[in-house]
Amino acid sequence: MTDSSAINQSICIPAAPPVSVAAYLPLIRSRQFQALRGRKQLGINDLVFPGAQHTRFEHALGTLALTQRLAGLHHLPAEERRLLEAFALLHDIGHGPFSHQIEPVLTGSHHEHGCRCLEQLERPLRDCSLEVTQLTAMMREEHPLAVWVADRNLGTDKLDYLHRDALHIGFRGIPDIERLQYVTRLTPEGLAVDGKFLEEAKQVQKFYSYLHQHGYLNKTALIAQRMLQRAVHEELREQKQNGDQLWDMQDRQLLAWLESATSDLARDLAARLAWRQLHNAFLTLKPRGYGFAENASGKDLTVIERPLDELRSLAQKFQAPETVRQLENSLADKYRLPAGSILVAAMPYYTKLIPKDLRIATSQGGFWLLEADSDHLRSLRSDYQRTFAIRVLAVPEARKRLAAKADEILAFMLEWQ
Repeated sequence: MTDSSAINQSICIPAAPPVSVAAYLPLIRSRQFQALRGRKQLGINDLVFPGAQHTRFEHALGTLALTQRLAGLHHLPAEERRLLEAFALLHDIGHGPFSHQIEPVLTGSHHEHGCRCLEQLERPLRDCSLEVTQLTAMMREEHPLAVWVADRNLGTDKLDYLHRDALHIGFRGIPDIERLQYVTRLTPEGLAVDGKFLEEAKQVQKFYSYLHQHGYLNKTALIAQRMLQRAVHEELREQKQNGDQLWDMQDRQLLAWLESATSDLARDLAARLAWRQLHNAFLTLKPRGYGFAENASGKDLTVIERPLDELRSLAQKFQAPETVRQLENSLADKYRLPAGSILVAAMPYYTKLIPKDLRIATSQGGFWLLEADSDHLRSLRSDYQRTFAIRVLAVPEARKRLAAKADEILAFMLEWQ
C-alpha cells in the first residue's frame, strides 16, 4: 500500500498539470522505472534539435497525466482506472538506450523486454494492488482496455508524444489534445472520434505524419542514427554478442561502452558522434518527381530520381543491419576507404508513416477515415513521398570524390546482392 503521508504527492512536468503519483510510488521508485530518466525520448536526435533532451521518464508521466484526465472524462470505474493508469505509466518500461534507434541491431523488441521488466516488478505491482498478468496482457494489447493508451491514432501514449516531442523539438501546430480526448469514444471497432470533429481527426493524422517526416526522420538525424547503429553493430560482432546486455543500459552507459569498445570502428564512430562530426550525404535517391525536395545547391551532392517501387524495395532490404553493413563494406572496399567511411541511411517506406485508419463515429454507425476520404489518404502519401529518400553517406574528406561517381555507385548498389 502507498504511504498515507504521500496521498497528495505529485510531480511537475512540462505541458501537463501536476501529475498525481501517490498510488504508484512503489513503481516509480523501482530501479526499472528510474532507469527511464537516462533514456532520451528521441534518442540521438538532440544532435539536430537541441531541445530534445526529454526522457522516457517524462513521457511516461505525461501519458499517465493524459490517462488520468481521460478516466475522469469518461467516468471509468475505479478498478479499470487503476489498471489503465498503471499501464500508461509502464507502457515504455522495456525501452533500451536511445529508444528505437538501436533496437534494429538488438535481439527482440522493447515490447518483449517490457514484459520481462514487468516480471521483475511483481512486488511493487502487488504493493499497488496490481497483478503482473493483467499488465502483461495490457503490454501485449490483449486486454480490451489497452486501446485507450496504445491506439495508434487516439491513445494517450500517442497524444502525449505528439504534444511533448513537438514542444521539445520546437514545432508548432499541435492539435487540441484536450478536445480530442473529450470527443473520443470506445466503439466495437475500437476508439473513434465523433463525426462532428472530423477535421480535428484529420489534423491529428497530418501532424503525426509531419512530425515523423521532419522530426523523427529528419535527414541529419537519420545520418546520426545510422552512425550509432553501425557503431553498436560493430562492437557486438567484435564481442560475438547478441546485445541482450544492452537493454538495461542508459544512454550514457551505452556511449561509454562504445568509447571503450574493442572495435576501432565503433570507437571512431562514437567519437565522431560525441563531437558532431557527422558523415555527409553525397548521393540521395528520391522517387521520380520528387527530386526537387532535396536541397543540393552548393553541395557535393548528387540527387537521382528512381521509380518508387524500386526505392521501396531497396529501403526494405537495407533495414536489415547485416545486409546494409555488408553493402557499406563492399562500397568502402571498392573505393579503397576504411570500413565505415561509407554508410547507407535508408528511410523506412511507410513504416508507421501513414497512420492507421481512424474510425469516425456517426449516428448511422460510422466509417473509416482513410477508406472514405481518398483525398486525405493521397495527401498523406504525397507528403511522405516528398520526404522519402535513401542516402549514401561518406566521411567529409571523401564526399567530393564520391559525389562525382554517383551514377557508378548507384549501378553497383542496384546490382549488389
